[in-house]
Amino acid sequence: MNQGSADKTRVDRTARKTVGDFTHPDPRITCRNVSVHYGDKCAVRNVDLDIGRNEVIALIGPSGCGKSSFLRCLNRMNDTIEGCRVSGEFRMDGNDLYDPDMDVVLLRAQVGIVFQKPNPFPKSIFDNVAYGPRIHGLAQTRAGVEEIVETSLKRAGLWEEVKDYLNDPGTSLSGGQQQRLCVARAIAVNPEVVLMDEPCSALDPIATARIEELIDELSELYSIVIVTHSMQQAARVSERTAYFHLGDLIEVGATDEVFTKPQHKLTEDYITGRFG
Repeated sequence: MNQGSADKTRVDRTARKTVGDFTHPDPRITCRNVSVHYGDKCAVRNVDLDIGRNEVIALIGPSGCGKSSFLRCLNRMNDTIEGCRVSGEFRMDGNDLYDPDMDVVLLRAQVGIVFQKPNPFPKSIFDNVAYGPRIHGLAQTRAGVEEIVETSLKRAGLWEEVKDYLNDPGTSLSGGQQQRLCVARAIAVNPEVVLMDEPCSALDPIATARIEELIDELSELYSIVIVTHSMQQAARVSERTAYFHLGDLIEVGATDEVFTKPQHKLTEDYITGRFG
């Protein structure tokens, strides 16, 4: 083995031991020994991580490092990808998320997700938000549905902008408004956790700032896991940060410590722009 290969092997072995405390004193979700494979490719390798109650945790790392693959495990979105295999243990409030008897539809209501690009349904603004509560039977009357829609749009910071246009198509809104509509749709079913996969990557700076304000407000009610390529955004919105590299969870810690005093060389190299 030449010296270059030996150095790479040492880095790889070091990478597989997470630096920092992956546990949380009040976890909503606990993940242990999590691996994700797409065919023969390992995208996530032996990850342990807790998602705290009412915390915002950011997952950062270079493209293809496994952060989105890990995120999708939390509400079993990977189940929809052919050839994807997930192993390990996931528990929310003690319940096994991968129990064969788990109702996946109910799980995805409890663990909502907001995607990279706004994806409102081809329905009215009202019906976008009302869809989930209706199929889950959360309201028995029209008045009940209207109350949920109004509350959700207010929590998403969108009510004042759309209250007179609820019958207009969701797709008629601006990009930032559409993304807030998708947040309102996710929280309308009373989730416990909200997953956000690059929620601001398609938005302008003003819309991004509004989403970031919204994340701070929503953290009083929900646990939030956000995947972001923006280290500045992670620093602004999260309490803890987890850094992924080539499928390994490298470092977890309080966000200010990870960004100012990283414990692992790989984390430091990424944050200082040496790679990624």
